[in-house]
Amino acid sequence: MCSPFFGRWYSALMSVAEPVFLRPTRNKLLADARGRVLIIGLGPGHDLPYLPEAVTSVAAVEPNPTMRSVASARARRHGIAVDIHDAFAEDLPFADNSFDTVVLPLVLCSVRDMTAALAEVRRILRPDGQVLVMEHVHAGDDGLLNRAIGAAQDAMERPWMALADGCHPNRRTREALREAEFDVSGLRRVVPRGLVPGPMSILLVGRAVPAVA
Repeated sequence: MCSPFFGRWYSALMSVAEPVFLRPTRNKLLADARGRVLIIGLGPGHDLPYLPEAVTSVAAVEPNPTMRSVASARARRHGIAVDIHDAFAEDLPFADNSFDTVVLPLVLCSVRDMTAALAEVRRILRPDGQVLVMEHVHAGDDGLLNRAIGAAQDAMERPWMALADGCHPNRRTREALREAEFDVSGLRRVVPRGLVPGPMSILLVGRAVPAVA
């Protein structure tokens, strides 16, 4: 997760994938950000330019030093003030109820403990807050194509984790969010325009909020 090689590789990959495939999805998602925002897994900082005026402050966590450097440079280019912390999702350095919006941008695939990470999200999120999600996920069990893609994701998990610094291609993120007591009715599975359904192109996108007991 903190490999300098992966940081350079991922930053280069996203410099191509972002404008071609991901920009419309990310832009639409982040239009709903508001108030005090925390980006978990800032990566090379592609979320930053899309944050709207309703955002009053931006903090982020990113454990990879290479990607922190790239993100800091992007923030400076766009004139965005962001407080970047060297920290992991499972142990966030913030007080309870600190944020109105938490952004999860292609990060839960790589956390070591998704249950612990989502418990931390619940802790630092205000009761009336929101989580904006864009994660690549398991294709699911509905339909022959999705089952075939899911089987491929399961088969490639170990080699992909070795190549991609611990990234899991097959996490069932909607289910994990539901188990963490989020309302996931605002999440949907999508394939970005220009891509075809495949092991790395199934995204879970949308807004989750704390479930009402």
